[in-house]
Formats: sequence, C-alpha cells, structure tokens
Amino acid sequence: MNRFRNGLLTIAAALLTIAVGAAPAQATSAATSTSWCSFEFVSLTATNLWHDGGKDWIWFVMDGWYFPGNTKSIQFFQGTTQTAGTFGNPRLVMPDTDTATFQVVLDRTWPTANLVIDSNQLTCVNGTNLSLRFSDGDATYDLKYNAVW
Repeated sequence: MNRFRNGLLTIAAALLTIAVGAAPAQATSAATSTSWCSFEFVSLTATNLWHDGGKDWIWFVMDGWYFPGNTKSIQFFQGTTQTAGTFGNPRLVMPDTDTATFQVVLDRTWPTANLVIDSNQLTCVNGTNLSLRFSDGDATYDLKYNAVW
C-alpha cells in the first residue's frame, strides 16, 4: 500500500509541476487575442436584371454561406430592393485580419448551372450603410451593409 501511495504522490507532484509551468503561457495567449469584425447585410437592390424585362432569382453568399439557404432563392424585379430579413439576416463574424468574399448568384433552372454575377473581397472597415456593387456587365446588384470591429 505504501508503494501505491508513493506512486500517487509522484504523479500528483508531476501534474502540479506541469500545471504551474503552463500557467504563464495561458496568460500570455489571452493577452494577444484576436479582434473580430462583423459584416451585416442591410439590403440588396436589382439595378439591372440578368433576365431583362423579367425577373431574377438570387442567392447572396458570404464566405461560402448561402442566404437565405435551404435551396431557396429570392425573387427580384427591376429596381426591387430586398432587405436583410428576406435573406434570413445574413451576418458574418471573422478575425479582423481576414478577407471575406461576398457573391451575388443567379439561381437558374436545373440542369443549367447557377451563375455568379460577381464576387467581391472585403476587409473590415467600420461603417454603416456601406455600398458594394456586383455586376457581370449585364446584371447589376447593389448591396448595402454594415461593418463593425
């Protein structure tokens, strides 16, 4: 029994030594934490449709996340503005040192492949109702968004 108890004491002493040695490293990593940036979709306006005189069905993509999701796209007519709620309130939070990719995607009837109207890369900049244009030379969509860090 004495041998068992000595073994437990040795293990406990080793664990205590490791824990004490690791504590300063944990405190240092907390002091150098990353700042975060939040992008919030406000609205998307169809300035010029891909289907001239008709309607477009659109998805909005934030860094690979499709909105509104569930294979549902949003209908646009010429001059239509759709707000965040229509798209399921898209929001992206990321480290403020990263770049986000935003896309407007035209939903086309299968088997025709969907069409990325345009893709833009953003870095974090503080602001509200910021503007960003998506255009492929035919269709044009204008985004309003907020960015906060």
